[in-house]
Amino acid sequence: MKIILGWSIVFVVGAVMFVNALFMLASPRAWFHLPRWVRAHGTLTEEKYASGWGSITVRLGGAVMLAVIVWVLYDSLIRRGGIIDLQH
Repeated sequence: MKIILGWSIVFVVGAVMFVNALFMLASPRAWFHLPRWVRAHGTLTEEKYASGWGSITVRLGGAVMLAVIVWVLYDSLIRRGGIIDLQH
């Protein structure tokens, strides 16, 4: 039961991070219009970070989050022979 709960939490957190990263990368303005419980904006404000140089910061943050998600998935599922074993 604990394993199912743990993997469920990992999946939900990963999905929320993935949605945040996609919106941050695609459109910072649209990211600020996501529901508050989905977006993780901290102290960023739409007026300062939705356009111009501020949007570049948000887009870079989204790109870094996507890179981390891909790296974790690659390392845990492929490189270490997790669920997908490409070496056999």
